Amino acid sequence: MASALFTVLSVLGLLVCGSLNTITMKIAFTMTGVNLSGNEQVFQKPWFITFIMFFAMTLSLFCDKSLWAKSNGMYESLIDEAPNGEPKLSWSQKVKLVSIPAVFDILATGLCSMGFLYIPASVWQLLRGAEMVFAAIFAVIFLQRRLLAFHWLGVALCVSGIILVGLASVWGQSSSGDDQKGGDVQLLLLGMGLALAGQVVQAAQVIAEEWLLKEVDLPGLTIVGFEGVWGGLIMLFVAFPLLYIIPGNDNGHLEDELDSFAMLRSSVPLASIILVYTFSCSTYNMAGIAVTGALSAVHRVMLEAFRTSIVWIFGLTVHYCFDPASPFGEAWTPYSWMEVVGFFVLMLGQAVYGEMIRVPGLTYPEGLSKPEAMASPGALKNLASPLPPARTE
Repeated sequence: MASALFTVLSVLGLLVCGSLNTITMKIAFTMTGVNLSGNEQVFQKPWFITFIMFFAMTLSLFCDKSLWAKSNGMYESLIDEAPNGEPKLSWSQKVKLVSIPAVFDILATGLCSMGFLYIPASVWQLLRGAEMVFAAIFAVIFLQRRLLAFHWLGVALCVSGIILVGLASVWGQSSSGDDQKGGDVQLLLLGMGLALAGQVVQAAQVIAEEWLLKEVDLPGLTIVGFEGVWGGLIMLFVAFPLLYIIPGNDNGHLEDELDSFAMLRSSVPLASIILVYTFSCSTYNMAGIAVTGALSAVHRVMLEAFRTSIVWIFGLTVHYCFDPASPFGEAWTPYSWMEVVGFFVLMLGQAVYGEMIRVPGLTYPEGLSKPEAMASPGALKNLASPLPPARTE
């Protein structure tokens, strides 16, 4: 009974907190605060949000059993074993290697957050499916992974779904002429381009994480937590100073983080949204691990699809039931049906790629008939253990 209740709570945590990640970020980007100059300003601080995400990831270390075991002197012998007679790495050396995906994560999250300024939340959520496509390509190039025909069919379906979503967004924006929901078509294309570029970098991060999981033999929670530690340190001592030096539209800087803190102090609602975002990011990672362990990664793929639906329903509800002028609402356009079709094609591609749906006539690897071994595309950071050898995510 207790186990069933824990599973239900984990599923709810994954759905609710995963959706909150997207919704609260969009809301934060539409709120205002008083900046250092004493003027009211919209809180469009994508790199600050990136730092908050890393802070939330560090909280995963408190739930990392392997780290607690190491602190009690029981884990060092386990992680320092070197397979095949190769020189073994110390625990500290392994942790330092986590800085590699942390750098990728900084670039990917920053690009995606900047893109989020110009596109609707549901489109942004759907475009994240492109990560699986780029991860598959990088796995072939860098990990020498062999993909079968059903893998490539899944990738092709995902690409088709992403194209449909993109066309629906651009044509819908052109037909509506509404500049309040994401700017003009040029800004929409810029946002989509930034989001897709973020997925390219995110795919590189996934490949680096798979290498850490399988070759370096670090537990998933350890990777997530120390990715947050390294990412936060790099943001504080490298990214923030560079953002301050580079000229831009934020008080003469590309992004002024002193101004970010001033805006948070001036607005309790804004600070509250950031706190909710921090909580949802941390809980989402932990719930994802719990769902993968209690059910399967296949269930996680399906739940991720529900997340996109929840975000879209939220936008439509805000627009039609509360405030049509709300910046985080979303209207139904004559081309929204294409976005719906793109959503289902994208989900179908992920299901085919993950062997949840088997296509007659295609060859599948023997001994891998259980799709429960499959990880959700682009979700390595949410796994508690390494992936099986024949996978690309």
